[in-house]
Amino acid sequence: MSKQEFLNFKEISLAITFEDVLNWLNIPFQRKDKELRGEGFIINIDKNLFFCPDNDELKGSVINFVSHYKKVDLREAATLLKGEFLSKKNETKPKRDIPNLTLEWHPYIQERGISEEIYKEYELGYVKQRSVVAGRIAFKIYGYFGKHIGYIGYKEEDGSWFFPKGFKRPLYNAFRVKDPKSVIVTVDPFDTLKIASLGFKQVVSLLANSMTSEQEGQLKRFRYILLFHPKPENIVNRLYTTSFVKAPVLSKPIKEMSDNELKEFIKPA
Repeated sequence: MSKQEFLNFKEISLAITFEDVLNWLNIPFQRKDKELRGEGFIINIDKNLFFCPDNDELKGSVINFVSHYKKVDLREAATLLKGEFLSKKNETKPKRDIPNLTLEWHPYIQERGISEEIYKEYELGYVKQRSVVAGRIAFKIYGYFGKHIGYIGYKEEDGSWFFPKGFKRPLYNAFRVKDPKSVIVTVDPFDTLKIASLGFKQVVSLLANSMTSEQEGQLKRFRYILLFHPKPENIVNRLYTTSFVKAPVLSKPIKEMSDNELKEFIKPA
């Protein structure tokens, strides 16, 4: 029998914040005073502990939270957290240069309402080269100041997304958006580029349902925000003190909308 890895539960619980865990798990939340609140949980920021208002027995540290959310035992939850946030294995390895992949046109890009002009300008496409996103439609990702930081990939067959290990979600396309007056925010980068294809280029994506602290800081510079989100309450509550946020209720996903239907939501923004 192989020897189990030693896990210091207390050290893991103290070293990792709930905000980092929520962003990692893509769980929407809002900040209120010294608490983080989401669907079914309240987190005390100072104590770094959570509890469930509807279940007195469901409470504890980040390990307990991940155990419940992932439906794994405490040891596996601690192992996941240590590997994601505390592992030093990669620190000694030299960083590899990020390759410039060939991004080819794919019929699914057209299905999502993205024009050929935007496909080229915004650098996405199907990847055939040997890489972590091979066999997927990849988006070339840039940081806030326009530095290439990697790729994320989408597999049409099962609708799955691939994010490289350790990848920190930027506000997608933020480096191209210069005017702080207004911005359109989406969850899905395909929706972002569909909107750009209609001529509305003040548009960004969270790349997930949740909003990271860095994304929040970048969005707070905009005066007006048009938010397309299936459950916008948490995002709105974090942005309304600095921006006027409009979050229309959509009867169907953006990918199912015609150009005219989508324009009706965007024009008043």
